[in-house]
Amino acid sequence: MKYSLKFILSPILISFVLIASSCSGNTNQTTGSDQKTNYNEQSSSSTASQPGLKPPILPDAKLTPGDTLDVTKEDICVSGYSKKVRDVPQAVKEQAYKEYGITQREPGEYEVDHLISLEIGGSNSIKNLWPESYRTEPWNAHTKDKLENKLHEMICSGQIDIKTAQHEIATNWIDAYKKYVQEQPGSTSLNGNSKENGSAKANPSSAKNTGTNRQPAVNNSSTSIASNTTGVIIGNKNSHIYHLPNCPDYDKVSQKNRVEFQSAKDAEAAGYRLAGNCRQK
Repeated sequence: MKYSLKFILSPILISFVLIASSCSGNTNQTTGSDQKTNYNEQSSSSTASQPGLKPPILPDAKLTPGDTLDVTKEDICVSGYSKKVRDVPQAVKEQAYKEYGITQREPGEYEVDHLISLEIGGSNSIKNLWPESYRTEPWNAHTKDKLENKLHEMICSGQIDIKTAQHEIATNWIDAYKKYVQEQPGSTSLNGNSKENGSAKANPSSAKNTGTNRQPAVNNSSTSIASNTTGVIIGNKNSHIYHLPNCPDYDKVSQKNRVEFQSAKDAEAAGYRLAGNCRQK
């Protein structure tokens, strides 16, 4: 009887060991989706003012799939095109912040950006808008501006068709940046030039072209001027120039292009520079 039980139980035990070994092996496998780079987990230098919030580096595809206007290469390559079509009311911007759970923000911390930029045919629809941080490093609003400039240049010079450019930036703007500009911001560009030189703009009068290729730098003389100035500092989102309360153009920045900063340091950290006609009183 003992031998009968032994022969019956042995196959059962062997089967159990094989099944357990197979399960253990499966738990160590990595799925293809796990191997994909999650850029939204790479906001290494993010300093969001809202506690517990990690600013989105890539937009949520369900909230912001991208949207375009019915325009052609001939339309977007005309000087002043972006400025002519730009129309995003503040209420729509607030809706974009709400959809992404951003209930607290500081002046100059975000911009409500067009995923497919206006200069390559994007629309002002909420489906094409998302809050993009200026503070996340290295992937932020300034970096994306360089890609937008590069794609616009390539469309207008016939190096890429407009539909392809729109698809690339809407699918994953960081991958598009690596493909068309350079592997990492600040590294050697694809054409051999260094420090973003490959993203110079073919159409300098387009709304996002002005000032977006400048690297943020603290100008000691401008900071010295501003240190003796009190009051809110006004920046222009199109030109990336800021004005002190004693500047001649302080009150001339339109509401839709207006952004406020608490100090010159904050403005310059966000990539803005002091207006040339500002002088210390």
